[in-house]
Amino acid sequence: MSQTKLDMTSLALKRPVTTMMAFLSLLLLGLVSAKLLPLEMFPGIEIPKVFVQAPYQGSTPAETERQVTKILEEALAQMSGVQEMRSWSNEDGAFIDLNLKWGESIANKSLEAREKIDEVRHLLPRDLERVFVRQFSTEDMSILTLRISSERELSNAYDLLDKQLKRPLERVQGVSKVELYGVNKKQVEIRVNADRLSASGLSLTQLQQQLARENFVLAGGLIRRPGQVLNLNPQGEFRSIEEIQAYVIAPGLTLGDIADIGFQLPENRERRHLDGNYAVGLNIFKESGANLVEVADRVLKVVDEVKANPQFNGIKMYVMEDQAKSVKASIRDLTLAGLLGAFLSFFVLYLFLRNFRMTLVVVTCVPVSIAITLGAMYLLGYTLNILSMMGLLLAIGMLIDNAVVITESILQEQQKGESDAIQKGVNNVSLAVLAGTLTTAIVFLPNIFGTKNELTVFLEHVAISICISLGASLLVARTLLPLMLKKFHITSKPKTQDGRLYRGYRRSLNWCLTHPRWSTVIAVVILASTALPLSMVQQDQSDNNEKVRLFINYNVEGRHSMAVTEALVNEMEAYLFANKQEFGFESVYSFYAPWRAESTLIYPESHDLDMDVIKKKIREGFPKFAIANPQFGWRGNENSGIRVTLTGRSTTRLMEMAEQIVPMIESLEGFTDVRSEANGEQNELVIRFKRDHINRLGLNSEDIARTVQTALRGTPLRSYRHDASGELRFELSYQHQWRNSLELLKTLPVARVDGRILPLDSVAELVERPRLENVRHIDRQTALTIGANLEDGVTIEAAGKTLRQLMDNLEYDDGYGYKMGGGFQRQDEEQQVMIINMILAIAMIYIVMAALFESLLLPTAIITSILFSITGVFWALLFTGTSMSVMAMIGILVLLGIVVNNGIVLVDQINQMSPTQEELSDVVTKVCLTRIRPVLMTVATTVLGLLPLAMGDTQIGGGGPPYGPMAIAIIGGLLFSTVTSLYLVPLCYQGLIRVRFRSAVQLGRSHKISQRWLPWIPN
Repeated sequence: MSQTKLDMTSLALKRPVTTMMAFLSLLLLGLVSAKLLPLEMFPGIEIPKVFVQAPYQGSTPAETERQVTKILEEALAQMSGVQEMRSWSNEDGAFIDLNLKWGESIANKSLEAREKIDEVRHLLPRDLERVFVRQFSTEDMSILTLRISSERELSNAYDLLDKQLKRPLERVQGVSKVELYGVNKKQVEIRVNADRLSASGLSLTQLQQQLARENFVLAGGLIRRPGQVLNLNPQGEFRSIEEIQAYVIAPGLTLGDIADIGFQLPENRERRHLDGNYAVGLNIFKESGANLVEVADRVLKVVDEVKANPQFNGIKMYVMEDQAKSVKASIRDLTLAGLLGAFLSFFVLYLFLRNFRMTLVVVTCVPVSIAITLGAMYLLGYTLNILSMMGLLLAIGMLIDNAVVITESILQEQQKGESDAIQKGVNNVSLAVLAGTLTTAIVFLPNIFGTKNELTVFLEHVAISICISLGASLLVARTLLPLMLKKFHITSKPKTQDGRLYRGYRRSLNWCLTHPRWSTVIAVVILASTALPLSMVQQDQSDNNEKVRLFINYNVEGRHSMAVTEALVNEMEAYLFANKQEFGFESVYSFYAPWRAESTLIYPESHDLDMDVIKKKIREGFPKFAIANPQFGWRGNENSGIRVTLTGRSTTRLMEMAEQIVPMIESLEGFTDVRSEANGEQNELVIRFKRDHINRLGLNSEDIARTVQTALRGTPLRSYRHDASGELRFELSYQHQWRNSLELLKTLPVARVDGRILPLDSVAELVERPRLENVRHIDRQTALTIGANLEDGVTIEAAGKTLRQLMDNLEYDDGYGYKMGGGFQRQDEEQQVMIINMILAIAMIYIVMAALFESLLLPTAIITSILFSITGVFWALLFTGTSMSVMAMIGILVLLGIVVNNGIVLVDQINQMSPTQEELSDVVTKVCLTRIRPVLMTVATTVLGLLPLAMGDTQIGGGGPPYGPMAIAIIGGLLFSTVTSLYLVPLCYQGLIRVRFRSAVQLGRSHKISQRWLPWIPN
């Protein structure tokens, strides 16, 4: 094959000062970029979800479903690109999640959702104030989550926390938003005395209309006078509590005469504990493009200053989540792994080269390439996050490959005594290293341009840093490396091929080439052996990666008062703290509301505890509750973990089915913490109006219902804007005594007819009946999810088979069924996409090699190394006891582009020799002997660079999936394919060349015969 000469190397050798200054500039750019590159947890990725929220507090789940959810679902179902629609209807309102296709414009879809909602806005209840449409990206995640606790009461500490903590944090450079929750801002309440209001002769509706007319601000227009224009603003706002009390609602009657008016704290619908004390939450968000670590450091500095404030004596501030800490841990782990890998690589290279200066020159290519990569990432607008750092870590072991191949080629030319050894040595392998670099990078193209899912989108950001760094290493190896070898006058002693390694390899290779049939049989047997580990290695999602959190779900049945659920939490916390030393946790954080409660055990970042053993101990001593059944929370979310979803028409029927199925799943081996997401039925009061009686009295059922609504929920008025704390909520309600007694509620005055006050029970009947706590839909179909955790050692694959067998054997009513969700569905989708992308990657590798070698036959010899690398992957996973996870599949994808590199150089070297048929075996053996040292060097540096990751427990972001399976897959596949390709690539090459020669001879004979017997056929 003709060698295409590139001028890059000759230019570098002719202009050494220019070349050195260029690389010095790139190095400085990289050093500066390392400081300027924004540090983030994740790159800015738009999550393909649109969240629709319609708050409608005080309603029942069934009414919310009928009046709100179904109307919104019908409108939103007309949107294109929606893969799945999930909805929840409860007493707080309707919540709808639209799962879209990856790659969709989320901004456009959010706008489309708003338009669809506006089209049906007139069909929604009049008292539904607003429908929120939100979207989410990784940049919207809070960078810091704080919990503030104290032995003193914090429920009335809003002003202190807002002015002394929240506002100073909002002024920190790089902070975009601060959320304070768990403590409420005071509001102005008008608590009407129902009896006095009835005695006044005014109805509640009339009073509400009067207050609305008196509390206003209007834009009155403009007043023009010579040389001046003035805005006219009629203002009728209440400016003080005294003014509200003195407001005249009827002749001789003020509002203060019939109502208690003042500042009140809203009812707390949820509460938090930290280590047994009342707690408040604080979330801090950063600006887009700001450096995560720097912003977090500035925020924590302000927090420390606030702690020193005497007003915060006795108040504890605990950092629950810190993205910067995770990023720092990831950088630290990757740096240590990278430095250890680099040291091992340097040591191995020195053992092979036995020349310190030469080893130093070759290794220098790595930091220079990384510096160029950082500079390029900064100029292209990328960030340094856990995904790009993962790509850099993977690339470290490969950055030295091109330098080793080119250095070895140059040394071979020097030993031949060539005068222009450096230029010729580079040219000999220039096409091979270009092809190797392209094949390594091209395996990611299907992930970048193919089917999009969460895995491929995140892999795209990994691929960017890998591709840029490989391009940089190619540039350095073609220019800076030859220049340094020339200027430092680095040469090596003549190598002999009489060592034990060379002699053994020569004999075994000669036998392989002279016994092609036996060699082929051995290769087929080795390839067939893949079936053994393939059947024994199980697949797993690796969902159980959280080592610093344990989540306890109380599974509260029904709805209770806040005091009742708080008593449950107090008893659980007392049990946990009594055994704190045995359980080994640092803190306990609890969240509770009338219908739910959860506790989180927070563990130190580094510990040697067996979390499964700890969970077993904790589970055995759980307190017994009559209204709750505490279990450990499910791992993962709706797209991960163990989930099976029942579908049908009736939520009640689905709950009955779940009650029967949950015990069956609990009896299966390996399943724990099994439960359905339904909390059981609650009771509700239904007001059934006596319509005939109401009509005879000339009353309106809706007015009576609104009176009851105001008594129990309150009615918002225009906000109160003249308080030192800012704008406050302004609410009209009855005194709260009506909310605490059913018997008292029946006597609530709802109308006045002919001077007679009518109580509620005279115009309506109050009936208590059961109701659902929540109504769930999936794709507009009623659904109920059953979830579970898995015991240690049980994989998702094994659990899925067992669970499917159980669910398939059940009988379902017409219109009812089930579908596997969570990790089962996600695993199937990701594996399908990854397998397709791997096949496409192999096809693209073949295309690149065919184009570069200008042959359809020769790339087939190199492709064999890919097949045997897969064999090595499964044997490595089997020997190490590692499951086939997504990280392992990523390792296989990276491996596809690496294993062909040595074969490419080998085939290219043989082609340059252009051997005849008689010389073929000798030439193949000679080239293989010259290639064994660089092959072993490149493989050793790559393997040793990944070895710390394979042996350690480094995780993505400090708490994500471990790097181990990926590193094990690459190491196992690379080692196995290297050993086999040193024999099988030459064997396949020799066989293919001979097949081509025989085919050409046979074709020539056929042509001669055709010319003899069919002379009229043109040549």
